[in-house]
Amino acid sequence: MPRPQKYTKPRTIKFSAVQDNTLKKMKSYKIDVAKFIREAVKEKIKREYSDLLPKLKKEYCPFSNGTIEI
Repeated sequence: MPRPQKYTKPRTIKFSAVQDNTLKKMKSYKIDVAKFIREAVKEKIKREYSDLLPKLKKEYCPFSNGTIEI
């Protein structure tokens, strides 16, 4: 029975010429570029997770004697 794949959602991204050359050089040093990119994205999401969550807005409501969080 074949093992299920962990990564099944493809994304297409574009790199600048300098970034492409850097990734090629990393590959020549036997670094798994796909794994490197996945780890970088994971780290970025983890670092900025609180910024990705929707913020509660306060709106004025004359019937609530102040503000209401929506």
